[in-house]
Amino acid sequence: MKVRTRIFLTRSTMIAALTVPVFSAVTEAHHSRAEFSEDILEIEGEIVAVDWWNPHPMITMYTVDDAGLEKTWRIESWQSANSLERKGVPDGNLFRVGDRVTVAGRESMRRPGLVLGTNVQLADGGEVILRSQGEPHFGGPVVGGVEWSLDGSDIRAGEEPQGIFRVWSIDSRDVMPGDVPLTEAAAEQAASFDELRDHPQWSCQPEGMPLVMDSFYPIEFTDHGETISLRLERTDATRTIHMHAGASSDNQAPSRMGYSVGRWDGDTLVVTTDRIDYPYFDDDGTPQTGSLVIVERFELGDDRRTLQSTAIATDPAAFTAPVTILTRWRWVPGEVIKPWNCAVSD
Repeated sequence: MKVRTRIFLTRSTMIAALTVPVFSAVTEAHHSRAEFSEDILEIEGEIVAVDWWNPHPMITMYTVDDAGLEKTWRIESWQSANSLERKGVPDGNLFRVGDRVTVAGRESMRRPGLVLGTNVQLADGGEVILRSQGEPHFGGPVVGGVEWSLDGSDIRAGEEPQGIFRVWSIDSRDVMPGDVPLTEAAAEQAASFDELRDHPQWSCQPEGMPLVMDSFYPIEFTDHGETISLRLERTDATRTIHMHAGASSDNQAPSRMGYSVGRWDGDTLVVTTDRIDYPYFDDDGTPQTGSLVIVERFELGDDRRTLQSTAIATDPAAFTAPVTILTRWRWVPGEVIKPWNCAVSD
């Protein structure tokens, strides 16, 4: 089977690389792409394996170039399996072993044979967009690339719930200041962070606060009386918020989620979390210490279809000033928390 590979850099690609938003585009915010070339590589070949998992599905392709050189490529989807399924790419069923496809993506400069896939042209001429908010590359009928597959336009009478206790889908996330103000020692520690080696998600390890909240996946609040559970799709995690009178973190053992105490301020849920035993503040490996305290305010919008969280993090041992994280969610009728089903790529 003869196939071709070619590399090209388009003007639109260069413009896109220069205009990616710094904070608000949460669908592009996770994991550094520094290991991948900015050039766009096209690979045409045969699918030999499909691994549909989180955080990134993997498609394995076999190619033979014009000189008869055989090569196996691993195509890592830009988005997670859960995100792709929400955008109309069902359980990887569009990718079938034995099909000949063409992939566009960015080649890794650290891991030979790995490509960060952005677009796939299927055997029938259709195109799957693997990058969130990505644009068509090949032409033809397109699947994926939409903001949400559930838009909330079909709401039956009496269906709309009230209050905070429901599933919320993220809209945006801002961190202020953008460069976390670190002490000298913390800055030195941050400089040694290597995402491929150190980030817990690559090895499917449990994440802690507040990194576990740095997510563009849905969350769900459930009222249990003396506690509120905050379920997070990312890593199948659950936070417990203690609401009973006298709840206190005093004498509580440190843990990766910390100990959260909540109270109501009108309709606003105020949560204070400390006793956090976890090394990373964010996806960039920003360090934190056991002195970290996070105060969150979850406030419903006037339309009761939006939710905003303002989290103020203080850590005098790592930060020289408080850090504010502003996150906005919206209610999407019919949305559910999907299983995470994480697997480690070779």
